[in-house]
Amino acid sequence: MLKLVGAVLIIFASAGLGYLKSRELMLHEKNLEEFLQVILCLKGEIRCGNSSLSDALRDTACRCRGRYEEFLERVAACIEANTEEKLSIIFQNCTENYLTDLKLDEDERRKISLLGEKLGYLDREMQIRQLELYETDFLYLLQNLRKDKEEKKKIYRSLGAMGGILLAILFW
Repeated sequence: MLKLVGAVLIIFASAGLGYLKSRELMLHEKNLEEFLQVILCLKGEIRCGNSSLSDALRDTACRCRGRYEEFLERVAACIEANTEEKLSIIFQNCTENYLTDLKLDEDERRKISLLGEKLGYLDREMQIRQLELYETDFLYLLQNLRKDKEEKKKIYRSLGAMGGILLAILFW
């Protein structure tokens, strides 16, 4: 009886790990969508609001929630504090401090931190064009993720359950 209970617990735990991994995939997609929304709002603030970069970041932060809101608020505060730091360093530090717990790949975090190199020193039209490039880049990443998402979710769930069954058989 004790072996049976142990086997069932192993199967449920492994299946739970599969569902956890598929949930991480969904959170990854959500985080990419939210950053794409940040880019769109920032582009609109610069184009239509004719705002400075710190004002555009702060206004965009008001439209966001969660970690992106904190990230944008902190970047705007550092710009307004006039710390003589380059914008690229400010973006890199804030990315490391505020976006590490998001379900993003290392390459995506690096692209976000490199956004500071593309903004700030250029005129308004060049900033808008850089944001458009980032928009197409993140749209491409999002499309690739969505293309494989359903298959990967099924694989994660199936492997979790099948791995649990295999472990239960091995330990029986």
